[in-house]
Amino acid sequence: MNGAVLYDLAMRLPLAVLMLYNALFVGRDIHAHLFLWRGPMGLTYGTTLAALLATEAYLLLVATLTLVRLRPLRKLKGVVPRVTALVAGLLPASLAWLPRIPPTPGRQVLGALLLTAGLALSLVSLGWLGKSFSVMPEARRLITSGPYRLVRHPVYLASLIQGAGVLLLYPSLVAALIYTVELILQVARMGYEERVLRETFPEYDDYARQTSARLVPGLY
Repeated sequence: MNGAVLYDLAMRLPLAVLMLYNALFVGRDIHAHLFLWRGPMGLTYGTTLAALLATEAYLLLVATLTLVRLRPLRKLKGVVPRVTALVAGLLPASLAWLPRIPPTPGRQVLGALLLTAGLALSLVSLGWLGKSFSVMPEARRLITSGPYRLVRHPVYLASLIQGAGVLLLYPSLVAALIYTVELILQVARMGYEERVLRETFPEYDDYARQTSARLVPGLY
């Protein structure tokens, strides 16, 4: 087994294990909601359960795609792009360590709906990426159909929608600061990814002209 294969395996396993580890805890919460719940089963219960199920599906899909993804054709050189991608990917998890103020029923429902919507978009976008899934700025295949026909970075749009839901569920100045930093990092991350895709696929410029929106059609 050569060094390149070992490096690729080393990059795959930690993320896959982390996703599966988190999936265990989410699965525990799903079990509690389905079989141990003794409270009212109204809109708040339903939206919370939907968010948990979507989270579980997302974690399992990311773990799977991490293990089966294709070897990259090209990687963007430099430490800064990789650190940016790593921090942008891990920063939202820091929200779980912040003090939580129990949300009002209205914020609970709306926050859970935003979280579920963001996760649903993630699932669709990642499903379309398939084995081209990547965390670091790397090029595997150029995907231009499905949600990528509408915006160039639907996964990051989904991530920001999820973050807005979490921010609504647990609002604080620190959480708002984390969300702002996350937004800045994701914009930088998009630029790095576009650079490596342009270097790898000559047709990327045509795709970028046809799909001019990075995140929101007509806005950005």
